[in-house]
Amino acid sequence: MTTERAIYQEVLQRVPHIRRVDITEDEMGNYRVHVLSQSPQSPRHVVREIISLLRTSGWHDIKPENVMVVQVQQPDEPAQAKGRLKISGFSVTYGPSGYEADCRLSRLDQVYEGAAVAPTSFIAVARAALVAVNRAIGQENVLRLLEATQIAVAGVTLSLALVIDVDGEIVAGNAVQRELTADESIIRAVLDAINRRFVLFSGQKV
Repeated sequence: MTTERAIYQEVLQRVPHIRRVDITEDEMGNYRVHVLSQSPQSPRHVVREIISLLRTSGWHDIKPENVMVVQVQQPDEPAQAKGRLKISGFSVTYGPSGYEADCRLSRLDQVYEGAAVAPTSFIAVARAALVAVNRAIGQENVLRLLEATQIAVAGVTLSLALVIDVDGEIVAGNAVQRELTADESIIRAVLDAINRRFVLFSGQKV
């Protein structure tokens, strides 16, 4: 499928909102399509679009579960809400208990600070960011870090944060590292997960 794979990648790369495409083969011989997209549409819509394009191009047995889509914000996309939390600063040191992180977030004219300790700086800053988020919401432990990790998709390194609320609902956020450090990118991933629903978490009217 080497030739066909190149053709399918070229077909998808013609789509304006698709930044990168990588078609890989696992140990069982199954092919998976990894796409990095800047589409404003939902991931489900993007997957349907990809499936349709690939089937039209001749890949008739491609299934939705074989397509992985990661969506990122466009670099020039304007902020959608002035009330979103933003990074004001962060620091990480190493002490007897592990990595000690301090994260400062701002919203309008308010600054919220959070601190956390973890075995790695990556986890420490992610937890510190959520402490600051909870303080911004005004309720302790409303949101908790479920997972913070790094993944590679189509040759791009992403920081991925999974956040769970008191009702058990999980939200996810990601950030492309680009020139960012891993620590800063995971804070951005945490904010990506919660900022779109900040008014709900904080009890404000939508």
